[in-house]
Amino acid sequence: MKLLKLTLLLTLSLPLISVAQTERIDSLRIYVNPAILELSTVESIIDLSDMLVAKGDSAEAKEWLLLGLEVATKIENNSGKYRTLTRLGDLYLFWEKPDSAAVFIDNAAIYVSNPDQQLENYGQKGTSFSMKRQFVLASEQYERAINLADSLGDARYVAGLNMILGNIYSQLDDNFNALRSYYDALEFAEINRDSLFMATANNNVGHKFFQIGSEEQAEYYLLRSEAVSREIGSLQDLRRSILNLGNLYSKVGDYDKAEKYYTEALELARSADDRIGQVRIFYNIGLMESRKKNYGEASGLFNLALEESQKINYIQGVFSSATGLGNLEMEQGNVSRALRWYYRANRALEDDQYTSLRLVSYQNLYNAYKEEGNFNSSLKWLESYNDLTEDLSASEKSRLLAEYEALFNLQQSKQESEILQARQLETEARLEYQRNINMIVFGMVILLLFTAFFLIRTSRKRDEMNQELKKTNEQLNEMNLKVKQQNDELAQINEIKNKLFAIIAHDLRGPLSSLQSLLYLIRDHDLSESEMDEISSMLEKNLQENASMMDNLLAWAKAQMNGIQLNQREFALKLGIKSVIDQIKFQAEGKGVSIETNLPDEIEVVADYDMIKLVVRNLIANAIKFSKPGGVINVEAEDKGDFYEIKVKDNGVGIKKEDQDKIFSKAHFTSRGTENEKGSGLGLMLCKEFIETHGGKLWFESEVDKGTTFIFTIPRKTPEENELPEESSLLEHK
Repeated sequence: MKLLKLTLLLTLSLPLISVAQTERIDSLRIYVNPAILELSTVESIIDLSDMLVAKGDSAEAKEWLLLGLEVATKIENNSGKYRTLTRLGDLYLFWEKPDSAAVFIDNAAIYVSNPDQQLENYGQKGTSFSMKRQFVLASEQYERAINLADSLGDARYVAGLNMILGNIYSQLDDNFNALRSYYDALEFAEINRDSLFMATANNNVGHKFFQIGSEEQAEYYLLRSEAVSREIGSLQDLRRSILNLGNLYSKVGDYDKAEKYYTEALELARSADDRIGQVRIFYNIGLMESRKKNYGEASGLFNLALEESQKINYIQGVFSSATGLGNLEMEQGNVSRALRWYYRANRALEDDQYTSLRLVSYQNLYNAYKEEGNFNSSLKWLESYNDLTEDLSASEKSRLLAEYEALFNLQQSKQESEILQARQLETEARLEYQRNINMIVFGMVILLLFTAFFLIRTSRKRDEMNQELKKTNEQLNEMNLKVKQQNDELAQINEIKNKLFAIIAHDLRGPLSSLQSLLYLIRDHDLSESEMDEISSMLEKNLQENASMMDNLLAWAKAQMNGIQLNQREFALKLGIKSVIDQIKFQAEGKGVSIETNLPDEIEVVADYDMIKLVVRNLIANAIKFSKPGGVINVEAEDKGDFYEIKVKDNGVGIKKEDQDKIFSKAHFTSRGTENEKGSGLGLMLCKEFIETHGGKLWFESEVDKGTTFIFTIPRKTPEENELPEESSLLEHK
């Protein structure tokens, strides 16, 4: 990303403007008149905007370019449209607004008229996707650009694109393709004796080998980069290569060489006023001193890096320095001091973009609390680590899936465009053919008088053929309709399968991971009787949650695959609800929540006994989940004449207004309880489907901090009246 941004800045930057150039800008401001609709006006506006960008007045440049685009549009000059749109795209990329830039870049692509313009457009699109971290799409654009530049014979441009593409593949953790791209750039540099390319490419290859743990290969290429950088006097490449060499020698334990390279790297960073570079060097030297067991010197360097990072608001520097200080304390057995530093590091990570660093932070806090013997706190941070790992994995898969789908759609659109173009050419050929026929017919009007009989017969045969063609088209339309229906059914089945797998992978894996963590504590630690009692309670609670979740998952999967099928019988509502309360009372007692009932003995319902129990269990479990310790849950039933109404009421935290519309939606929505309890998000969706299948309704009333009441009804029907739904309604439930 840094190389991309640097390339873009170089593209948009020009040497300092002289006094003569400033005078020319003022002259052009007066001279250029957008009311004059000529190509020369567009060209003058583009020249003016280029000088304004070089001067730093990019906002004014944008206004002029918009005027130039308006003139080019009015005179219908495609070249002017392309050039103004391309420069507007460059401006928005420079401002790091890739979404806005993409609008201009895509419009510029419409007016591409030669390979050089196409190459420029590919590069812009690649930069835009990279800024949006859509690296799969970015790599596809740069691969296209490389193929085109290669066909044009521009080997140096191909090498530069390979350097950028290598960075893209590194972001995707595709080490093989990253090295392949770097090697391609290096091969060009060596063949053409391009020293600047050799310095950069050798450093990139060496750094990639260092990242994957191949120290000997890393040393070879980094030393080559250092030698070339010194020879040509490229201080920027030299700073990168000697810092990487310092890190390499520190890792392998050659501390004398590491100290030599760190000292030179620090001098170069200070001369370039690179404060972030200085922080990184302080941190790496501190890491080296830590490896040498010089804890005092290491602590001083980490503190220095921390102070400098705070001054320049360098978040990653604050995190790394505080983490380094925590690691030092852990090595010396000072767990309580280490925890203070680890918490300091964790507080620095307030932005979502640092999620990977938060994984390191959670791991450190878990290890420290485990070392201290605080199993409750260590379990909390272990669960946070597992949850974040799963979220990151799911998010990364979703992002990559979206990029691959977008890439597929782009390729499909291209194919469809080619098909449409071929059809258009075919239509034009047919029209030309028809015009030729008309001319021949017009020239042979006299002959038609002598061939009337023949033409009549021909006309009849044509009509018969048209009728046959019409029938054939109708048959094809019917077949297409059937195929579309089958595709829709397959898509629906596939969606059900994907949703089931996603729920099982995310919602069932989390609780099982918590159980595994508890069993790990029991197996590997000598626990006291009180700790065993506490962990046993936690195990029993987790098993209860897992059992409830499995019931919901199995019921939902069965309903999705086979449809909801009722097995109705007559039973006393009070006995059914009492059975549920007996099963769930342990969960309520563990949280200090009491359950009170007001259920008349005489209420007899005709319904599916297991479904009604599942509905009541889910509603009471939700009430417990969002009740505070000491809360009260009331379960009531009332005869309303045509139906029975059952209420489950709690005095818990209630539901926020912005979340109320999500409760019965098809989206996978759940939230944590008052004691961080988890849920699968399926319970209420199942309840609604089961109650509606019985012909009843389910709704709720809620107020924040006052509680929630869930209400459902069961129609008063005799067994003969309560028939199963028709097949069509079962399909709707599926």
